Amino acid sequence: LSVEKNNIKFDVINHDDEILFSKNDLVEYSSNKINFEILEKFLEKNIFYIEKELNNYVENINLVLDHNDFLFVNSSMKYNFNGTNFNLNQLNSSLIELKKYFQNTIGDFDIIHMIIDKFILDGKVYSKLTETSNYNKVCIEIKFICLNKDIVRNLKNILSKYQIFIKNIIC
Repeated sequence: LSVEKNNIKFDVINHDDEILFSKNDLVEYSSNKINFEILEKFLEKNIFYIEKELNNYVENINLVLDHNDFLFVNSSMKYNFNGTNFNLNQLNSSLIELKKYFQNTIGDFDIIHMIIDKFILDGKVYSKLTETSNYNKVCIEIKFICLNKDIVRNLKNILSKYQIFIKNIIC
């Protein structure tokens, strides 16, 4: 389900990324914020038709939002491995801990995505971690994409009326 400023679109895609079914409505929002009423009307008007066409219930969706409601926050994390071997498990644990601290700090927002922008390994910049050699200093630049908890709750409530669960929210 894709909710954009001027369009709501529902696509069913198979494992080969082929579109099996598509339904969209052009809409006009008065602002760049999510209009829950328009989304609700789209579902009310179309969900039973979609399920009938699919001959299956819609239970889980990926929700794609294209709106100004997202909060983008850049962060970084530095880890010193001086005297010890580089340990991917320690690094993963540190990322999980950073995410917990950040979640506790952002208050009324949920973390939708945590994206690693780049790795700086002993002073050299990499876009991805390809090997686990011995590094002394690891710095990671991270982007958090967040959405207000009320928006997430409203979206879940609207979709739950049709027994639809949001698997992922995608910005």
